[in-house]
Formats: sequence, C-alpha cells, structure tokens
Amino acid sequence: MQATLAVVLVAGAALLTRSLSNLERQDFGFAVTNRIAVSLNSPPATYTLERLDALSRDLQTRLRSIPGVERADLALYNPLTDNWGELIMVDGRPPRFSEDDEASWDRVTPRYFETIGQGLLRGRSFKDSDAGNSAPVAIVNEAFVRRFFPHDDPIDKHFGMDLPEYAKTFRIVGVVRNAKYTDPTGNVKPMFFLPLQQHETYPNALMQQLELRSHYFGGVMIVSHMSPGLLEPQIKKALSDADPNLTVTDVRAMQGIINLDFEQQRALASLAGIFGGISLLLAAIGLYGVTAYAVAQRTSEIGVRMALGSGRMGIVRLVLRGAFQKVLIGLALGVPLAIGAGRLISSKLFNVVQWDPFALTLAVVSLAGCAFIAAIIPAARAASIDPLKALRTE
Repeated sequence: MQATLAVVLVAGAALLTRSLSNLERQDFGFAVTNRIAVSLNSPPATYTLERLDALSRDLQTRLRSIPGVERADLALYNPLTDNWGELIMVDGRPPRFSEDDEASWDRVTPRYFETIGQGLLRGRSFKDSDAGNSAPVAIVNEAFVRRFFPHDDPIDKHFGMDLPEYAKTFRIVGVVRNAKYTDPTGNVKPMFFLPLQQHETYPNALMQQLELRSHYFGGVMIVSHMSPGLLEPQIKKALSDADPNLTVTDVRAMQGIINLDFEQQRALASLAGIFGGISLLLAAIGLYGVTAYAVAQRTSEIGVRMALGSGRMGIVRLVLRGAFQKVLIGLALGVPLAIGAGRLISSKLFNVVQWDPFALTLAVVSLAGCAFIAAIIPAARAASIDPLKALRTE
C-alpha cells in the first residue's frame, strides 16, 4: 500500500510540475523580456476627453524621456491585469445575444503593439491621425476573426458593441496575433482594440458613459533593460509632473506578473512534490524493515543455500526478488490509480494528458530506485552471512 500510494503521489506531482512548466513557458502572444507593466489609478472622473487626450500625450513624452526607457505606451489596461468585454454586432448580420458573441476589448496608443511585442499580421497598426472625431477604426486578433469572420476577409468590415444600431461603428483596419490578455491558463478569447485618443458619440446614455470611461487609461507598458525598482521613482515623478492626480499602484516586470498569476499552481505542485517525496521515503523505510526482518527470519535457509554452493550474488538476487515482488504489486495497483488521479486533476493541468508517459515513468523509476536502495542493504548483509554461524541459528 505504501508503494501504491507513492506511485500515485509522485505521478501526480510530476503532472502538476509539467503543467506549471508548460504554463510558464507558453507563448503568451506578447514579449515578456524587458517589459515593465505599470498600473495607475485612473484620472479623476471629472476630466473631459480633451484633457485626457492632452494628458496621455504629455505623459508618454515624459515617460519616454526617462533615461533607460526605450519605449512607453498607454492602454486602458495591460495584459493579465483586467478585462473589458461586450457583445459584438456585425454589420449586415442578424444580431445575436449569446455568450459566444462576446469579445474582450482594450484601448491603446498607436505604438502599443510594437511596445508589447504583439505582431501585426494583416492591415495596418494605429496612426497618430486615429484621434479625435476621425472615422472610428479597430484592430482585431485572430480569435476575433475566426469567431466573427470565419469565411470573410475582415479588413474594412464593420462591427459595433452591444446594440444592433451600432453595428457600423468600427471599421477593421488590421489583425494582430493572438495574445493572452485575460486568463493565461485558458484559450485566447476574441478581442479587439481601439485607439486611446479616438472618440465616438452615442445617442444612448449608457453607451456614451461606457465610451467616456474607456478613455481613462490605467496601464503603461515600458520597454527597458533596467529593473522595475530602479525605474519606479522616475516613473512616479513623471506621473506627478504630468498630473498630481495620477498615482502608481504597481510597477512590475511582466515576468513577475506571470509568476504571480501561477502562484497557486506553483504551491500545489510544490505541495504534491513534498507529499510524493515523503511517500517514497516511507515506502523505502517500510520495505527496508520488511526485507531486513525477512532476512533475519531466513538466516538458517540462507546458510543452507550457501553451504550447498549458492554464491553471494545468488543470495543478493534472492533477497532483491522478494523485495521487488512487493514493489511490483504496488506498481500494478498504483499505475491505474495514478491515471485515475490524473483524470481527477485534469482541470488543473495545462497541455498535459492524464496518462502522461513521463509522469508515470518518473513514478515507476523513483519507486524502483528507492526500493533498490532499501533492499540492497539487507541483501548485502545476507550475502555476508557466515554459513557455519547461519546453520547454528534456530
């Protein structure tokens, strides 16, 4: 039973560890190296659109002038920190109101995609001229295209948010690669992006309020080789000089944000690893005790075997065979149970199958190695028994 439990726990720990490794090394769709995400308290709700536009331009200029900052751009929110979502109304199609017709969205400055490293696949990126009351444009991701334009070229197509009468609001001018702005453990959701400094006018009061609030930027993405700790005082000064009402809530490297997102998975994998190690240790101690006791009980038999010509290696094989018979029973029970346990934790796994060969092999090899170490000591002791003394043992 100890061997069975050890197989299940070690296999489970291996599954969780491989899942965590896959999560951390996955392609997020944006660059992580030298990217620093800054979270802000949004500007006061009393600010007008004109003041917000002027403030965002001034802030970008100040941030880009900080020594060591290569790029700096603003967004409504940065990846892995927030999420806005709305129903999508496609021009020329009947309106639909299901969850499958929703998409996340963000507002960004013109060079935000270059700053974050999210590649443009088709069309164009935002321009400085996409501002004020110019014709509303949007950039969508690949998932958006697959969901809403599976058989059409999305460039120059129109769509809107929430209400059918706004289906012609935005013209698609570009497609960017998928990136995980929301849940890093799930699939990429359909998403579209709008220029931060471009305004739309809605007769509907709720839509107009949504439009206004979407310009209250709360994220800054910076490219720099410097550490967030060294940059933070200068970033705070730049914000204070641009507007005393702007305050920093967090300055963190993108890698740090990713690590923080996977804290729960890391803790779970570590805990499973600890339990797996303890179970192996207990199985080894138990097997050692049972094998040592069996050797003591069979001292006379071992003496007879040696007196009849059995070599020391033959005695070692005899003892190891008895020990590994118990291990094989444990494996026969443990491997199916480990696969069943993998099925139970499958919702916690990322790109790892419940019967992962590596995890099962690791569990089997770990148990076999511990069993060998535990059994070889009494086996060696048995092989060193003096046949004459053994024959006198009752």
